[in-house]
Amino acid sequence: MRSGTALAVAVVLSMAGGSAHAEGWCGYAARDKSMIECGYSTAAECESVIGKGGMCFIDPDYAANVKHAAPATVTPAHAAKPG
Repeated sequence: MRSGTALAVAVVLSMAGGSAHAEGWCGYAARDKSMIECGYSTAAECESVIGKGGMCFIDPDYAANVKHAAPATVTPAHAAKPG
């Protein structure tokens, strides 16, 4: 279960760009059957509430709604010159 959780966290962080300033952080304490709690504004806030040994990650609902910048369209220099 933990390896699946770690994989999910890695995917979420990569989707969100790993930004430490994103809103919508979740975390859980390092004890059996601890609940995931969300709604923290920063990673630091989450870490201070969750405590040592816990894990904080970007809320998957937030990460799914992150708007990424569209890639710039670049015209190659040789295509811009008339034949």
